Amino acid sequence: MFPKTVLILLCTSIAGFLALPQQYPDGQSPSPNQQGYLLPADAETLLAQPLSLGFSCEAREYGYYADVSNNCQIFHICLPIEDDAGSVIETAQWSFICGNGTIFDQQTLTCNYELDAVPCDAAESLYNTVEFGKLVPDSDY
Repeated sequence: MFPKTVLILLCTSIAGFLALPQQYPDGQSPSPNQQGYLLPADAETLLAQPLSLGFSCEAREYGYYADVSNNCQIFHICLPIEDDAGSVIETAQWSFICGNGTIFDQQTLTCNYELDAVPCDAAESLYNTVEFGKLVPDSDY
């Protein structure tokens, strides 16, 4: 067994390392309202171009959003947070990167091969038109 002080030192060292801010290759870092851009280490290497931090969830409804400025290789989940009176006090943002060779398909709300997906430049026209988790009954059954 480790002595108690060694265990405490180890735990604080790990916590300190995890608290370090993520470094972006172009020197940018997300502003406080863009903390959703905290992607896994080296995720940007999968992107076709340098990471753009232009997407914001401010004033958006709850939903899944393709990030057109990142060629739809990144998508965001936006969640308005309300106070007790029902007023939006902030909007949480979580960002995800699609797997290598795929983009976020705004029509299916999934990462999909580009040939099978709605074109990225059409994604914004589909924002908030597809409800996540809602199944459309198939009339063929």
